Amino acid sequence: MSMVLVPATNVSATATTARSFAVSLVDATANALHKLATRIAEAGRPYEPRTAEELIEWANSYEATQPSYAADLRAAALHAQEIAGRAKYN
Repeated sequence: MSMVLVPATNVSATATTARSFAVSLVDATANALHKLATRIAEAGRPYEPRTAEELIEWANSYEATQPSYAADLRAAALHAQEIAGRAKYN
């Protein structure tokens, strides 16, 4: 009596490759949609400067229309730089 070996799955290599590609495509699409949703959510939030350099950039943008506000922003940036300078040496 002879034995015939049959693979456990009846899926061809082409079908496996196609399924793998489909899974990759769905994964890439889901990641892209997540990034897009994150950007849309962040677009609605007001931007806040995080560094002294960003405060100075804001001051420069407000200089022509609101010089006193620009001066306040520069003072805040200078104060932040002074605090950061003290923190380095303590």
